[in-house]
Amino acid sequence: MNFEFKVDAEIKQEFLENKPTATARSNGFILKIADEYEEIAGKPIYNMTYAELKELIAVQFKNSSLATITKNISILRKYIDFCIEKHLVSHMENRLAMFTRKEAREFVSKQAIEYRYISREDLRKYQNMLINEQDVAILEAAYNGIRGRTEEGATLEELINLQIDEKSANFKNNILELVKNNGDKRYIQVSENTMQILLDAKHQEFYISNNGEESELLRGGIRRTPINRIGNYVFRVPGTKKHELFNPILVNSRMRKIQEWTGNRYITIHSLYMSGMISMAKDIFAQKGELTPEDYISICEKYDYGSGDPKKYWLVLKDIVVQYI
Repeated sequence: MNFEFKVDAEIKQEFLENKPTATARSNGFILKIADEYEEIAGKPIYNMTYAELKELIAVQFKNSSLATITKNISILRKYIDFCIEKHLVSHMENRLAMFTRKEAREFVSKQAIEYRYISREDLRKYQNMLINEQDVAILEAAYNGIRGRTEEGATLEELINLQIDEKSANFKNNILELVKNNGDKRYIQVSENTMQILLDAKHQEFYISNNGEESELLRGGIRRTPINRIGNYVFRVPGTKKHELFNPILVNSRMRKIQEWTGNRYITIHSLYMSGMISMAKDIFAQKGELTPEDYISICEKYDYGSGDPKKYWLVLKDIVVQYI
């Protein structure tokens, strides 16, 4: 992927050339954002003062989490090191090396922290704004970690594949079987309330368009579309001839509408998923007065956070959780 840079274009392209495609793409986006600030400031990033670098980070980036900030700074720091190696920096100093994690926390957007984390109380408030059980259940499923792997061909696999057999022993114990597209399975236990929400979605017969808001363009004001029953699947596509399961495109479309209906543009599958883990961590902290590495690992395991190796991700989760405790 080629990026059009205004400042030190050839150097930036050379920096990206020897990196794997995905890394070059993500690094390129960060350099492009910095490049815009370099052009405005009239100087390259490696010659900026520490104060100017802090302003760049505060102004140019959407600092929604500590992990995001540290990742962006790491990319910019490596780029400056590259420029030093190329003898472009007369003072031979990487001023971003002075940037600490403690300082990085100061740049996390307070608004993002407030609205990206959805407490259980907020979750119920948003669910009460929705009239379709299918929509309510999407929020509930994601909040309980029903998502799947974040890789190509696996998007929202556990949510889409979710089935509930009301005659099974699992159902009686509120245990859900979550199935990945590759056939792998895992099991989680949910509350009575969560199970009922998912059952209500499974049994919903008609999907009411536009969250029940009347439209002058529709005869009768509101469209009610049948939802065909398919096996024991919870989520299905409205339409008399659509014997289909959900798909990622439909889920994302539905989530955009839910953002509009609830008035919170930060409600996404990802924010719900992360909020569920944060709430679980807050519960443990309230009970024990502390959170140990084992506690974080247990949360990662329940939410399958870490692509099958949750022990690698507990520190990432900790960085996120401490912002809310």
